[in-house]
Amino acid sequence: MSEVHEVTLIVENIERSREFYENVLGFKRIEKPGSRVELGAGGCSIVLEEDFEEEVFAQYNLRKPTGKRGNGLVLELNVDDVEKIYENAVSMGVEILTEPKVMWGRNHFLLEDPDGYVLGIGKSV
Repeated sequence: MSEVHEVTLIVENIERSREFYENVLGFKRIEKPGSRVELGAGGCSIVLEEDFEEEVFAQYNLRKPTGKRGNGLVLELNVDDVEKIYENAVSMGVEILTEPKVMWGRNHFLLEDPDGYVLGIGKSV
């Protein structure tokens, strides 16, 4: 059976993104050498990588993201306390896309990270 090992997000400013994931969402950094930031996310990791040089993107047959990076992707996160994360995000000026509500058996809301990635924050009810 396959499982998700890690999700890598290419970000414009790695420190801004690290602060968002640690301070707004409560992720813990996994200390590893190198320039990337790895954050513990249950059974997998969220990895933040700052924009590469064009040559590095080309080595992997990738293109540098343009426009809003999160278009077409929603990363769903399970949390212990939806309201606490929501209130924390609002107090820190995070872009909230939907208010918390119960849908499909989950108390759930959507927000955007600093690079425009859409995050679903929820808990089964």
